[in-house]
Amino acid sequence: MRAVLLHDFGELRLGDVPEPECGPHDAVIDVRCVQLSVTECMLIAGDDVALHDQLADRLRRGPVQFGGHEFAGVVSAVGAAVTGVRVGQRVTAVETLPCGHCVSCARGRGDGCLTPGVIGFTRPGALAERVCVPATAVVPLPSEVGFSEAAAVQPLAGAVHAHAALAVRPGESILVIGGGVMGLLAVAVARHGNAGGVLVSTRSERKRELARRFGADDAVGAGEELTRAVAEFTGGAGFDVVVETAGGSRSVGLAGTETVDAAVQAARRGGRVAIVSVLPTRAELPAGTMREKAITLVHPRSGAGYYAQHTSVFEHSLGLIARGQVDVGALITHRLSGLEAVQEALEITCDKERFGAINPAQVQVGS
Repeated sequence: MRAVLLHDFGELRLGDVPEPECGPHDAVIDVRCVQLSVTECMLIAGDDVALHDQLADRLRRGPVQFGGHEFAGVVSAVGAAVTGVRVGQRVTAVETLPCGHCVSCARGRGDGCLTPGVIGFTRPGALAERVCVPATAVVPLPSEVGFSEAAAVQPLAGAVHAHAALAVRPGESILVIGGGVMGLLAVAVARHGNAGGVLVSTRSERKRELARRFGADDAVGAGEELTRAVAEFTGGAGFDVVVETAGGSRSVGLAGTETVDAAVQAARRGGRVAIVSVLPTRAELPAGTMREKAITLVHPRSGAGYYAQHTSVFEHSLGLIARGQVDVGALITHRLSGLEAVQEALEITCDKERFGAINPAQVQVGS
């Protein structure tokens, strides 16, 4: 089958690879829609972020089938031991795969797995005609959710995780720094999750308009404009909660670490800050100010995860889309066709401002 291969940092090529083998506990999915995450774009470019060293080691041994953990498709085969997943189902899959054997997994804490797998990182992903995943990772799609929306559900799940990690209490004020896809989804989740006043900071007027549409009370620029807005919005006290979504490698149009500084400055004493963005491995943080203000810093976890007894975060996020409570489709600005378009999708996602993109560019695969 055809798949995208990473031959070296910055060098993607379309090639032929063996068909995925469906083990007894696996499901094979015919890919219908896939998008490169910003993290994948940074790793493809060779940026020193999480998993860079592992990818570099694999590249020294030859081309790697890398990327493609945000996708949706149709189940085409299931293993002999699989129940609950059937051929013909429309599905997506959770990217983080607990090993099922370590001490954390044995205690029912898959989120603390010592050696988790990751679709598109530690195993082939969906930048291919077909992908094989453990059946336990498969999540069926509601009839109201299309392939394009489902491929974009992972960032929404990340926003839900961030909201949960921050333990937002009724009426608390929230500042979201960044008006990209993660920032806008953070606004939508905050609005459905007990937040009080919600302010967004982004340099883009277009994204400020979208932020208001997604539920923000107001949206402002950055720098001194944000400083003034924080004082006016909170009476000078600072925000209870800040969600930082815009930091990261400047090679893909992100803001470095200056947005983390802004987040800490905008938080009240005893406030909480979530860093959703993917920062460089050795990023500098304003530790002195954080200590002086007693700021709690959190990172949202990856994968589905269960907060309620019978519903995972992916299922909950798909429900938000199905009920029309979060319009992820409004953020999908670029849809391309065929695996040969992955290089173009990479270029768009790495320079969203130039191309006018919000969500990563999507690639439609198959029919």
